[in-house]
Amino acid sequence: MTAFRLQTFKMILALAVAIFVMASSAARAAGPEATVSAFHDDLISVMKDSESLGISGRYHKFLTQIDRYFHMPLMVSFVSGDHWVKAAPEARAKLYQAARRMSAGELAVLFSGYGGETFKTLRTRTIKDGSVLVETELDRKNDSNVKVTYRMREFGETWRIIDVMLDGAISQLIKRRDEYRRTLEDSGITGLTALLDAKADEILGVKGAIKASN
Repeated sequence: MTAFRLQTFKMILALAVAIFVMASSAARAAGPEATVSAFHDDLISVMKDSESLGISGRYHKFLTQIDRYFHMPLMVSFVSGDHWVKAAPEARAKLYQAARRMSAGELAVLFSGYGGETFKTLRTRTIKDGSVLVETELDRKNDSNVKVTYRMREFGETWRIIDVMLDGAISQLIKRRDEYRRTLEDSGITGLTALLDAKADEILGVKGAIKASN
């Protein structure tokens, strides 16, 4: 290899290393706060397009966002507790899908229009178990503001939402666990799966079209 070619090779190698380092830094930069901000951007986008999307369109958009930003298997396992541990993989999968459907349906109904709402991040802090709390506020032009805190955990190099707390204190995971405790005690995961699927169907007002296409 000539001196010129060697120098060119070294320059190309140095450039490749620099690009790799910058890409890695960018990936690391997409931390808990950036993940929440991205979720808020997607959420506002759906709200702005809510009329043209309709409930079915919003539902499918939120299914994608749930998969992208939330760690639903962990959340469902927390809510169902020992029943999840004892359940067969097939039963777990059915419960996960039912919870995913109901969550997307609730979001599709809750965020069904846009009135100039904006989100702002207030602060980010790490708690004892290593998870991170991202405290935000939903600014509603025609109503009081709502404080929304996201509990985040890192999985590999990806940050996911594992709980949402309203007004800074009300854990939605604990609320769901308490809400479904009796159903789990009476009829186990099968009963909870049926309940969540029924709730999703009721929210969406469909017989089977949306259920069949998810």
